[in-house]
Amino acid sequence: MKYSVIILNYNVKYFVDACLQSVQKAIAGKDAEIIVADNNSTDGSKAYFKDQYPAIKFLWFDENSGFAKAYNRAVKQAQGEYLLILNPDTLVSENLLDEFQQLADRHPDFGIIGGKMIDGTGHFLPESKRGIPTPIVAFSKLVKLYKILNFKPFNQYYAGHLSENESGEVPVLTGALMFMRKKTYEQAGGFDERYFMYGEDIDLSYTIWKTGQKNYYLPSAKIIHFKGESSQQDANYFNNFLNTTFQFYRKHFYSFPVLEWAMKQFFKLWLKLRIKKNQNNTSNKKLYAYYFIGKKQHFETIKNYYKELKKISNTSSSFPENSLVIFDTSHMSFTEIIETMENNRNKKNTYRFYFPSKQMLLGSDKKDQLGKVKFINDLS
Repeated sequence: MKYSVIILNYNVKYFVDACLQSVQKAIAGKDAEIIVADNNSTDGSKAYFKDQYPAIKFLWFDENSGFAKAYNRAVKQAQGEYLLILNPDTLVSENLLDEFQQLADRHPDFGIIGGKMIDGTGHFLPESKRGIPTPIVAFSKLVKLYKILNFKPFNQYYAGHLSENESGEVPVLTGALMFMRKKTYEQAGGFDERYFMYGEDIDLSYTIWKTGQKNYYLPSAKIIHFKGESSQQDANYFNNFLNTTFQFYRKHFYSFPVLEWAMKQFFKLWLKLRIKKNQNNTSNKKLYAYYFIGKKQHFETIKNYYKELKKISNTSSSFPENSLVIFDTSHMSFTEIIETMENNRNKKNTYRFYFPSKQMLLGSDKKDQLGKVKFINDLS
């Protein structure tokens, strides 16, 4: 078998369902398998997926063992020559594997290849490409110094030497989207299971990079990553980020107990201000126009709930600011959807993805907040 796509689920069954529908399109006609590893979800995932996808291998773990351990267990079951590690809250373009394979064939010395991720509003996610997170690099990321000081070492966290549309070598790639040979994964020891969540992707990237294999960022390989479904950026997120940064640095470089203590004290104060600011930015956005791109029968169904909805047939349409745009995933390819979102990304639009087989509307309006799932018969 050539490809094994591995997805980890923990209490996000609807987003996994949507992800699977996109991945099935991406592997159509290919010698590939899909493995879903479930970390003891408590949201009824096992009952929900029962008999739904007979061609997909589901692994039902009896404990939440963390990101790293769950993926390592799933990889042992994988039959593919190549692995695609994928987050559950993603939708992938149909040409994703083709893009990765072409780069892999051109650069047989590659270690890991990552792609371009956009969030649920069409904006580029800079963590698609990253550098080595030394303490000063991690500090500049958290307090956003990299936006002011666009030079080394302050701009290294998001691999500032490459633009979002420029392909090239990067030391670190995100675990939300990793393409590599299974042999490479195994030789590196897989994900370090001492990282429960966060940091294991940085560690694996750097471990492989140190062997002389090259990691690549490939912007033509695109996915939508809702991101908030996997983890909300709250106090726990930032504390985990800081702890894993020093865990990584202690493992590969040096230990700085005094610096670690000082930074943690600083971030205790900084987090209070950050969280308070986020709590004050919860106002709802007013929408001025409603558009649907898709099949007529699906438009008629959804129009019962959105009376102002207008049907559009042209996938290259440009929308006015503050529009709600609903994409019919049975009518448009995910490649077309991603292109449309990118072309309209500065217009403050809201996007929803309609999956007619489940009569499900899904989307995310902020990269650090949980996404939204609605079923047609539940809309008010």
